[in-house]
Amino acid sequence: MKITIKKRTARQVLAIERALTPESRAALQTLPKPDKVCGVHTPRNLNDLTIGDLFSLQADGAHALIERIAAVILKVHPRRCYNERADKMLGFVFWVGRELERIAALFASTSNQPTPEEIKAGINDLDFGPFGIIDWYAHRQGYQDQNDAAKVAWVRVCECMRIDNERIAFERRLREIMANKNQ
Repeated sequence: MKITIKKRTARQVLAIERALTPESRAALQTLPKPDKVCGVHTPRNLNDLTIGDLFSLQADGAHALIERIAAVILKVHPRRCYNERADKMLGFVFWVGRELERIAALFASTSNQPTPEEIKAGINDLDFGPFGIIDWYAHRQGYQDQNDAAKVAWVRVCECMRIDNERIAFERRLREIMANKNQ
């Protein structure tokens, strides 16, 4: 039985998701990003999101992600997303997923590799999740409330993180040079 996705709603396709073949799943992931979803123009990228909105898009499962996309990006009731044509909604959902992967890679590229001494001291055990990034930025900027930091564009937070980590890497190299010079 062949299902025409353009004649189905997102809700209908999600209802049969478990029965889809691997080939069908792969085909869904290649759907293009539509210009409009639920009557809303889709963004060119997710660079305009705040860090708080970006972190709120982290969801487990298709239903949770669709509901977060409805609230954060499209600003519509989730029911509209479920009633949207499956090819449009799922094309947008998979595009958002690819954007989130791109952004995660940008954040990952800003980090420094820990030194052996830092590893020995337990730096790998420190993981404060998304709140840790917001808290770091709030402290960096002198905000009294992390909610103020959560309202800042994620691209600004990522750039500040890159700058701070480059400064840290420079200070490490300088300390090493100075220690070698004093030997």
